[in-house]
Amino acid sequence: MHLIYLEAAAMYLVWTVALLLLRGKARRLAGVVGAVLSLGVILTATVFNRGAGNIEEINLVPFHTLAAARSQRELYRSSFLNMALFLPLGLSLPHALPEKLRHKALVTAAAAAGLSVAIEAVQYFFRLGYCETDDVIMNTLGALVGSTSFLLISAISKAVKKKSSPSGTGKNRRD
Repeated sequence: MHLIYLEAAAMYLVWTVALLLLRGKARRLAGVVGAVLSLGVILTATVFNRGAGNIEEINLVPFHTLAAARSQRELYRSSFLNMALFLPLGLSLPHALPEKLRHKALVTAAAAAGLSVAIEAVQYFFRLGYCETDDVIMNTLGALVGSTSFLLISAISKAVKKKSSPSGTGKNRRD
């Protein structure tokens, strides 16, 4: 199971580098491929790798897991892993979305929240695990961190390029 999270971390690093280097249609294609691969990793970790059990519990109290983590330290790790699992989706999906779409980070977070709710429903109805509001919150947060991290890196990169160019406009002059 932990291999899935290592794959998610590796995908996050690879897609960060790839998306910084790629432009235009190549970046969009990388976003589509990354989003599809991320979806596969997410579904494998949350649905396909779990056997049917007898767990039929639902917890709709927000942040209950984090409150319980004070006495059960393992719950901090579980919450972090839920967030980390959705980071690559958050990084890839904004680049797969249409170019003219505004607020891609919010659209990505909403899509991740919807996916997470669907996964929790499947886990509940098929008794594959606990159905928790905290999972949805942490998954959505992971996608939001993923989508905004590239925006931050991109803005820093543009600022550095602009500052390092001779004219200060980001374009190199020919003398």
